[in-house]
Amino acid sequence: MLRCETIKADALSARDRKAWAEMALATGLASPLLGPDFAIAVSAVRQDVEIALFRDERGLAAVFAFHRRPGGFARPIGSAFSDIHAILRRADITARDEDLLALAGISRARFTALVTRDKPPAAGLDAAGPSLAAVKRSTGEALVAELQANNPRRFKDLRRRLRKLEAEHGPVRLETCDNPETLGQLIGWKRRQYRETGRHDVLAPRWTTRMMQVLFTRREGAVCGRLYTLTVGDRLIAAEYGPEGHGTFHPWLAAYDPEMSAYSPGHLLVYLLLSQMDRLGLDRYEMGTGHEDYKTHFTNHSTALHNGLVRAPRLEEQVRAAATHLVRVSLALCGERVRGFGERLHSRLDHIAAAETSVAGRCAGLTRAAGFLLAGQRSH
Repeated sequence: MLRCETIKADALSARDRKAWAEMALATGLASPLLGPDFAIAVSAVRQDVEIALFRDERGLAAVFAFHRRPGGFARPIGSAFSDIHAILRRADITARDEDLLALAGISRARFTALVTRDKPPAAGLDAAGPSLAAVKRSTGEALVAELQANNPRRFKDLRRRLRKLEAEHGPVRLETCDNPETLGQLIGWKRRQYRETGRHDVLAPRWTTRMMQVLFTRREGAVCGRLYTLTVGDRLIAAEYGPEGHGTFHPWLAAYDPEMSAYSPGHLLVYLLLSQMDRLGLDRYEMGTGHEDYKTHFTNHSTALHNGLVRAPRLEEQVRAAATHLVRVSLALCGERVRGFGERLHSRLDHIAAAETSVAGRCAGLTRAAGFLLAGQRSH
């Protein structure tokens, strides 16, 4: 019989922390986002972090770190930066995700990149597209050779651009960087990119940049924030930042100097990083979901993920599910354009809600998103 207690991160015992870390590694993903160190870092900048610990006679049986929102609603720890999340369980635990949520007093949980071993997955979950990764099987050079064999034209072009960059601007260096000003420059590039593309600026909420800084200055534990830079001479031309741990780098932010776009500096950074994995102490470069073209060229591994709203098996949740279904049916009756707009707006709103913790922030984000989507509708 499982029992559950919900605690704050600072109440986590050394024994539970060790058992949690072992469950995370047992997934085979070696993700810095699944273990206790990431949850502890997020809890330093948000007050709504809770950890559900499920126990049986053998000790810790399962764990779920989440943000508890009003009305029994929950999001995985670190939303909207939780590119891989899970309700972790020991191998012998058969309880399903929705049953564990109910035991933790969670009526609804919104997942965007859930790793689950439940077959079939909980009702409300759909395939989210795989998380793509480059996994080193022996050496970094062997990894690049493997990827190059699958995409010879693309890698030939990358080598050509690298030679051209060196010939015209001087030696190119890939380095790790601990300068907070450089991280600030990358954040500035990324925020400008959000404005230009109409995407919601997930770096606007104060907690997100504080989380970046907490991880960046972290010197203890298995996970830290890592900044990789590509420079030519003294000029920064591309950078990537994200959590790193257990031999895995998971970039959150990637941007480049737009004046150097002809050389594809962002792609060159990834190419050189994979080539130098041995020197950097890396075994895995996790790219997450998304259909950016570059990911397919740098991928030799994928992990199935799911997204959707999981409801605990309670009467009130059945009523909410029926109401949600009614809204979807109503949109379907409004025609293709209206339905498409409604679905895009709903997706954008969920992304905004994952990052924004204040009503004002959500309203401002929704206003910008609606304006951008309406402009797109008019252009068609």
